[in-house]
Amino acid sequence: MKFFISGKKGTFELDFLTAAKILESSVNEKVETLPLHEYCDLLYKNKIAFLNATTKKKVESSERRGSNSEKELLKILKAVQKNSKQLTEDQEEYIKRVIMRLEEGALPKKTIKRVLKALQKFNINEIQNPLNVISVLQKEISSEFLKGYYAEVTGVTESKREVILSLYLS
Repeated sequence: MKFFISGKKGTFELDFLTAAKILESSVNEKVETLPLHEYCDLLYKNKIAFLNATTKKKVESSERRGSNSEKELLKILKAVQKNSKQLTEDQEEYIKRVIMRLEEGALPKKTIKRVLKALQKFNINEIQNPLNVISVLQKEISSEFLKGYYAEVTGVTESKREVILSLYLS
């Protein structure tokens, strides 16, 4: 699942909880007419962003050009993975899954930034403790982002991409 918002400042990917808060409406909310031309322009921008985000790139993870945030989080997680003597098998598997999703580009940028912000609150000794890092990951990353995709389970490599919901907010 991917969520995007377009406006005057550009098009941005949202995590599920942020999107849910934006899409929430009350029973008393008034329906307004929408400017069709502006709506179509914004919808087009969202479709392009969606297509770019869901097009699978066959690039090795070492060649992948992620954002600085992705690279920084990967660096931290790989260091934690090397120092995993304190972790259970489930925790080690969890870190592997997060690393895999990061390398695939499956985690929203806002989620990655939230994780890094939470990790930056630790001092050098605290961040070297893998249990502290795991607790931040489990708190900040929705388990939905770490689940296997249908394509992974069935071996399907191509699937229909479509915008499920589009909403114009004033």
